[in-house]
Amino acid sequence: GDVVPVSSNETLYAFIWMAIGVTINAAIIGNVANIVSNLETDSADFAGRVDEIKSFMFKHRLSSSLHSRVDDFSRYLWSMHQGSTVEDDFIMSLPYTLQTAVLEHTRAKHIRCCPFFDFCSKEVVKALSLCLKPRVYCKGDIICHYGDMGQEMFFLDHGTVEVISADLSTRFATLHDGSFFGETALFIKQPRASTVCALSFCDILELTKHDFLVELRRRQINLSCMMELFNSIHNSNIRRNKAVNENLEISKNQQTKLSKLVQKADDSMCYNNDDEKAKVFKPYSTFRLCWGICCCALSIYTCVAVPYWVAFAESNSDEYSLIMINVLIDMFFMIDLYLRCYEFTFPANTQYEKSQMAVDFISCFALLDVMSYRLSGMKHFRYLCLLRISRIPSFCDEVSQNLNFRGIRISLAINLLCKQGLFYLMTNHWVACVWFIIHRYLERSEKFTWATTDCPFGGDVGDYKCLAKYDPVIGEHNICNLGSMVECYVRSFHFALTTLSTVGYGDISPVTEIETIWENCVVLTGACFMAGLIGAFGAYLSENDSLGMNAFRLKIQSLKNYMSYRNIPD
Repeated sequence: GDVVPVSSNETLYAFIWMAIGVTINAAIIGNVANIVSNLETDSADFAGRVDEIKSFMFKHRLSSSLHSRVDDFSRYLWSMHQGSTVEDDFIMSLPYTLQTAVLEHTRAKHIRCCPFFDFCSKEVVKALSLCLKPRVYCKGDIICHYGDMGQEMFFLDHGTVEVISADLSTRFATLHDGSFFGETALFIKQPRASTVCALSFCDILELTKHDFLVELRRRQINLSCMMELFNSIHNSNIRRNKAVNENLEISKNQQTKLSKLVQKADDSMCYNNDDEKAKVFKPYSTFRLCWGICCCALSIYTCVAVPYWVAFAESNSDEYSLIMINVLIDMFFMIDLYLRCYEFTFPANTQYEKSQMAVDFISCFALLDVMSYRLSGMKHFRYLCLLRISRIPSFCDEVSQNLNFRGIRISLAINLLCKQGLFYLMTNHWVACVWFIIHRYLERSEKFTWATTDCPFGGDVGDYKCLAKYDPVIGEHNICNLGSMVECYVRSFHFALTTLSTVGYGDISPVTEIETIWENCVVLTGACFMAGLIGAFGAYLSENDSLGMNAFRLKIQSLKNYMSYRNIPD
């Protein structure tokens, strides 16, 4: 560093703290790397199963809409259930008392909320909650069909469903969390009276008629009170449905007021409206692949060019040309915002609207930078486009999914490693720009800065061979003493790289107080990035050992050893 011990006591003290620092630094890097590696390991098995399904769909040339639904389901399954479709595997491994205790807080509430089970004791409710089987339905799935002979009722734990008519033309009701439907199948043997369709991803608990009757007979429960209450509610539903059907018949007459009040199910999620959109806008089209690559590349360019322009712009002509390029890029992203809101079909469109549309909308205000020549206060709008750095991972994921659809597999470990490397390089670039911004704008009147003391071609401090030279006449140093700003950027990037990579200062070191503060921030950031890169490399090597060519070679070697042990001829 730039501070060294002098006496023996200072040297001993420094040695002790260097040993402690190495230990702490190794613990931090090891823990962060372990976290990153474990995150990848936890999802590796699930990603492998998803890849097998995608490989099967690609082999049999299944439709892009089915690919989209599988992607939707896999993302939902990972985010909500950590990749598991059957949570009973864990619950049933517990002792019976713990099973009932766990289900008492998770599933028994649905039994209690159903009026048919008000006469049941607490033990019966617990027993019935053990009979509930979890099911996951995708958006647009038909849960039960009109006319089917039902053998189960359903409790809606999470999600939204709609009850629609047999011809799918009229919506009767919309049910949300905590609702139940299909109860008639438990008490009366008759066809379903309507169709139930999932409007979103739904976690549903299913109670079959067989489990229901077996549990009640085992406990010798009198069903008369339960049947009496059911018949009362059922007869009320019959009268209501009869009135609804009569009103629907009347509503067919366009001259009546009911025709305007009845809500049709034309916009139901049970319909597949993807065909209404142009094929070019579908998720796995060639246009969407090229568009995603452009979005990713232009976002990276923006996050690289804007800091460089602030730190290293040489003249007004450079500023004008960059503004024109940025205007074209901003217009591209305004078109992108419109397409994503109104034209593109997404595997998870609502997710974009909630979490990403706001970033895209705010970053488009950077277009106001064109007014900076007339209103100087508008110049800061250009920095809003830097918000697009948060969209780079999602753009990369879109491209990766599109390539996977075409049979080009990009594993999670490689994806993670590429993202870590990309953001590491971008962070080096940003740090280099900030270093020069400090020298150029914040320390213009300082005689000694990191730039004025950096002499890559030899010479003394303050010489013309240094990065910058202080002029005592005007009381300021110049911006760059080298041939071009590119050479100054290379030196600044070298300074950032040596500190972010935890190598040390090297031949450039901070001089002023503000430079020292910024250097401390850079060193801490570099430690975190190095830990992340180590974890990403560990995840990649682990995946390569378990799923790649190394795993295949180990299997072949094990087979050869077995054949050699059993003396099997070649």
